[in-house]
Amino acid sequence: MRRLAAVLAVCAVFFVACSSNRNTNEVVGTQHRTLVVNDDPTPLCIAVAATVAQQVAGLGNRPSLPPKEGMAFPVAEATQENFTMKDTSFPLAIVWVGPNSQVLGSTTMTPLSKDPYPSPAPITLAVELNPQDWGPLAGTARTVSLGQACDGTVTAGRPGQAPSQF
Repeated sequence: MRRLAAVLAVCAVFFVACSSNRNTNEVVGTQHRTLVVNDDPTPLCIAVAATVAQQVAGLGNRPSLPPKEGMAFPVAEATQENFTMKDTSFPLAIVWVGPNSQVLGSTTMTPLSKDPYPSPAPITLAVELNPQDWGPLAGTARTVSLGQACDGTVTAGRPGQAPSQF
């Protein structure tokens, strides 16, 4: 009788798990958004690092960054942040964005540097991209935000691994 009860309990658990609409192995793809500068969409397509693991991996451990692409690091509440380039083998510009989408400044970061790059003030968003892509916008950028979905190729997190694998 105990054995029958145990078998029925296992079957009930299996049935509930199989009937669930949620796929626990589902991998959510990287979201890509256009970079909006001064309320004008640009041709830059930015991958959004939405999880802590994606933000820690950033753009590191990849050979290059395609032109017109980058990565955004949203912050839930305005806070002082530090970034490093210890695993990134190509130069990047980082745009520091504060509350109300205000550009606080930008910094060109040196490849493979272990030195921290601190934000100039509390930020709500940091955007990393090729210095050549940011250069023409830097002089006039007052606000930066993320706009409509776009078709980017950069993945958030470690290249070649799905988000659930890191």
